[in-house]
Amino acid sequence: MRGFYTTHEAARILGVSLPTVVNWIKARRLKAHRTPGGHRRIARAELAGFMIRQGMQLPGELADALEERRKALVVAEGGPQREGLVRQLAQAGLAVEQASPGFAAGFAVARFSPDVVVLQAAGPDGGETLRGLRSDLETAAIPVVGVAAVDWTEQLTAAGCAAVLGRPLTDGALADAVQAVLVPSRRKRG
Repeated sequence: MRGFYTTHEAARILGVSLPTVVNWIKARRLKAHRTPGGHRRIARAELAGFMIRQGMQLPGELADALEERRKALVVAEGGPQREGLVRQLAQAGLAVEQASPGFAAGFAVARFSPDVVVLQAAGPDGGETLRGLRSDLETAAIPVVGVAAVDWTEQLTAAGCAAVLGRPLTDGALADAVQAVLVPSRRKRG
């Protein structure tokens, strides 16, 4: 099993051109390191995580690359705020998926089976998504970290959030909150 891939190999696996992979690396969408000779190498887990974040199908050779990584689902309206949450969690080493609130979130939970849900709350009660997670026997135990206005903390906690972070987020606060709620739930769901 390989630990690192060249940019050429990554391009082949991703089904894109070499310049596309290089552009993703330069834009910091795909993390790579340089060898002493100046060549780029992409870690196996990073390549698999990138593919998951982009909604790409993992090839067989990467199928077990994320087995040990915890999974986080970010539920928020699309845009820079959601992308920021996804980026912070990916940098903290989690496998991350994203979905819009409502039906899409429920579908993503069923498909992705996350260890934690990060919900950018649009209201003080967490909305349809939080109610749906808490009312379903299969998802009721998944911890939810709410990201919302500071004055909604009490209401979101009462609605079922394991932790609530006020906006704007400080550096590392999201990763710390997610790790804190995951500690008691180290179990792995099937």
